[in-house]
Amino acid sequence: MDPVPLSRVYCPASQRVDDWEQCRALLDDVGAASWITGGHGVPNVTLLPTMWRGSLLLAHAAAHNLQFDLPEATPVPCRVVVQGPHTYVTPRWYPSVQPPDLGGSARGRAEFRGVGTWDYTQVQVAGWLRVHRDRDRLRTEVMDQAEQLDAARLVETPHVGDAVRGPWNRDEAPHDFTDAMLQGIVGLELEITDVVGRFKVSRNRTAVDRDGVVQGLRERGRDRDHRVADEVAAAPPLPRGVQGPSTP
Repeated sequence: MDPVPLSRVYCPASQRVDDWEQCRALLDDVGAASWITGGHGVPNVTLLPTMWRGSLLLAHAAAHNLQFDLPEATPVPCRVVVQGPHTYVTPRWYPSVQPPDLGGSARGRAEFRGVGTWDYTQVQVAGWLRVHRDRDRLRTEVMDQAEQLDAARLVETPHVGDAVRGPWNRDEAPHDFTDAMLQGIVGLELEITDVVGRFKVSRNRTAVDRDGVVQGLRERGRDRDHRVADEVAAAPPLPRGVQGPSTP
């Protein structure tokens, strides 16, 4: 068995999520992740559609991508970053630091004692990366992923013009076409050794401030603002006596 690769992720306890199912749900939602490996000079990174299967992450990449020009089955340390919704949060949404004449409750030294921040959800997965070129395995993994993504597309948008045809399936692709396609890719497998979810969603603020953040984000109104607002609203408050950090 290979040793566990050293993995360091800065994540305050107030923001940490260790539940693999919650972390996996974020990947299922966004669908893709950044695969990061070391190299000569700066690290290499490629954004790839990614599947989480048990204790493995699976993906595929172009065979010409030099980041993955690796000997088969030779383990390489790798980090995979799943980025969820993220957005700016202004201190003007915190009633606890705004004076009464501006709609807040702060008085004296408490007035304006706040700064903006960035709320986000993110999962970092570390482990051993192995590359494979097994055509039968690649065919199964690629087609499974393609069918899964297309089915999800129609669940999310059931009224699109092609919905009457149902989701795409592997039988539509000619065998000679898929054979040629498979020659141009390599399979990636990450054996997971560490998972850190960092959900920085205003848990260190009071309930009144969190309500202010949710209201402010919904008023701003972009898709990512609504998604972060949902995360802030759903996050449990910190246990009494636990203080979260005020900086990223």
